[in-house]
Amino acid sequence: MKRILFFISGLVLMASCQHDVVYEVDFNITLDKANTYYAGEPVRFNLAGEVDNVIFYSGETGHQYVYRNRYEVPLEDVKSANLHLEINGRYGVEGSLELYVTNGFAGLAGNDAASDRRTIQTMVDNGMDGWDKLTVDERENEYVVHDIPLNDYLDNMCVALHWCPETHTKVQRTYWIRGYLSLEMEGVEPMELNILDLGFISVMMNEEIEDPYQVNLKNASGGNVNGCVRYDLSAAPIVFQGVPKYDEKDNTGLPYALDGWLISTPQTLNKVSNDTPQFVKNLQNYCQSFEHVYEKPGTYKVTFVGRNENYASASEQIKEFTINILEKPDLQ
Repeated sequence: MKRILFFISGLVLMASCQHDVVYEVDFNITLDKANTYYAGEPVRFNLAGEVDNVIFYSGETGHQYVYRNRYEVPLEDVKSANLHLEINGRYGVEGSLELYVTNGFAGLAGNDAASDRRTIQTMVDNGMDGWDKLTVDERENEYVVHDIPLNDYLDNMCVALHWCPETHTKVQRTYWIRGYLSLEMEGVEPMELNILDLGFISVMMNEEIEDPYQVNLKNASGGNVNGCVRYDLSAAPIVFQGVPKYDEKDNTGLPYALDGWLISTPQTLNKVSNDTPQFVKNLQNYCQSFEHVYEKPGTYKVTFVGRNENYASASEQIKEFTINILEKPDLQ
């Protein structure tokens, strides 16, 4: 079955200096006449002419020439943003973890302990004004799923986890936490960010702890130390490692209740990676034809960019056309 292709003439941009000549790009792209243009089957493109380097934008999501320099989308193009958390209270007294979200926080310094402690203390003293407190559900030694819509926080999303055992006279609870942030945007493939990609800063508020940013504590023999935030356990990306109840006689546990915060770096949720091409030809790769498989039916704007260049100047030519890919017919 023949397909209608719309060809848009190429744009030539050429620059040269007085002593160094770059030959003007002059190349052409045609579709192999044997192509059927069905989803799941190779589409063959034939290359001809004088060109050193060729790259190819298929027109599929994530590979569109028009978005080659795009690094964010309008906020209104964010269809959904959801934080998927799985929280596992391992042992100790339940209710020792609080969860907050806001779009009105400027963030922590991460390198000024006194300032960050003051910032957090001011938040607490002001009753966490501007933060929305979310429910934390717990079942002993089980992961409980928390799906948190974030569409109301797109412009400056920030998440805070507060590790706050009530007393040191009882077992201070351990939490294993894993999860991801999912994003769906117009014209962009769905994305998932690992929970640690949110850029958390850990701050312990206890005066007894000299370094409030302490994580992954080890003893002299290299063993793990309780009473800290951990990122180094295979069990979960984030671990609030609790301690036994305090026993002065046996010197076990801690003589204070832990007070730790994990606060993410505030960020807008409309950032994307720029669309990327596929490299077809360069000086080390002589090529007269090129194949690409479209997995989904649709209409795609294909772009080939040919380029000759040296250190002094460059010549570029762009070839664009539209290709229709149809569902492969069921022959049964």
